[in-house]
Amino acid sequence: MVIERQPAVGGLAASFEFDGLYLDHGSHRLHPATDPEILADLRRLLGPDLLVRPRHGRIRLLGRYVRFPLSPLDLVTRLPPWFVAGVGRDAIAKRFRWGSPPPTTFAEALLAGLGPTICTSFYFPYARKLWGLDPTDIAAEQAHRRVSADSIGKVIRKALSVVPGLGAARPPIFYYPRRGYGQISEALAGEVRRLGGSILLSTQARRIVIDGGFVRRLILATDRAGSGGAAGAESQEIDATVVFSTIPVTALARLLAPPPPDPVTASVAKLTYRGMVLLYLILDVERFTPYDAHYFPEQESVFSRVSEPKNYSMAAEPVGRTGLCVEVPCTVGDEIWSASDEEMRRRVVGDLARVGLPVDGLVRTSFARRLPNVYPVYDRAFAQHLATLSSHLAGIAGLVSLGRQGLFAHDNTHHTIEMAYRASECLGPDLTWNAAQWRLYQEQFRSHVVED
Repeated sequence: MVIERQPAVGGLAASFEFDGLYLDHGSHRLHPATDPEILADLRRLLGPDLLVRPRHGRIRLLGRYVRFPLSPLDLVTRLPPWFVAGVGRDAIAKRFRWGSPPPTTFAEALLAGLGPTICTSFYFPYARKLWGLDPTDIAAEQAHRRVSADSIGKVIRKALSVVPGLGAARPPIFYYPRRGYGQISEALAGEVRRLGGSILLSTQARRIVIDGGFVRRLILATDRAGSGGAAGAESQEIDATVVFSTIPVTALARLLAPPPPDPVTASVAKLTYRGMVLLYLILDVERFTPYDAHYFPEQESVFSRVSEPKNYSMAAEPVGRTGLCVEVPCTVGDEIWSASDEEMRRRVVGDLARVGLPVDGLVRTSFARRLPNVYPVYDRAFAQHLATLSSHLAGIAGLVSLGRQGLFAHDNTHHTIEMAYRASECLGPDLTWNAAQWRLYQEQFRSHVVED
């Protein structure tokens, strides 16, 4: 039995249709790094609808657009000479540094690997925008989990990998479903039903009843009328032996009955997620740009990324119309989160003009969606608080927290699907749980690095 709070499956990886366009909750791709077993299953389920697409994005850096994935020619010809010289100087200086203590912050980790030129121009402003913290207040773990090219050598190798004859045999690609990224989740849901499983939509857990250290029951509420609140929900109680939870681990802790002891509750309060407002602009133009995604680390714009889903699938329909998904990181309750849709539209449209992407006269309509839990925040104390919570949950037989939100992890969709595959291997036919094997898999998950 799958319990899904929303009226459709997929969560952050869902898609929806609006005005003939398939739109995603942000920029989503299925990366070639996907485990071969998983990719084979998805190809079987989606067939020809799983498209192979070339990467075609760009980053605005120092007021100029640079190709992404990185191109050596772009880096040398489009960025100021002082930047190129600074990167070279940092690479030489690194050879003469040794004996430094292990980094404890995001800033220390990247400065040691990349030097100040790239950090101050790109990674540090992007970190402030995405996570709402100064790089000196972010744990070093953030750099290990989120920055794949964490040394100048890796940056150069990554850039050269797209040059024929010097790296990859073909240009960077990604996989993308014909009807939006959520088609992956919909295909998996169809397979669940085909195999005899059930999916309860518009349903959420209100309580997870624990007795004697074991999961015993779930108290559910189903919003059949679509009222969006508890008043119109129908309650039900079901027996449960094993519960896999992909909701935010902090929300999971608050559902437990009886509640966790005070030290655990205190740690839960210290773990936070960064939210996001997604502003969708529907434009009266066939395609706005030829790019699938634009990245904006600089502070001159409120958004961190702008994607054009129609360019991900190269859909021919609808004719003369496209959509932009503008990602604006924020904290729940702050000025951005609380702004009206119209206020967000005015601010985003103004910032788009400032970065050379004017949409004046093209906007057919706009609307916003607000996501409260997008990025786990790794402040300098997060590891201690997460360990306290994880230890408590590990002591509850039959309760398994996994996925990006459930493990408080930075990862991609292919990582999350892999977690589910590995979890299934730990569950025996008689519903016995191999906790030792799961701990080994969790150690492997810690090596995941986000693919951008």
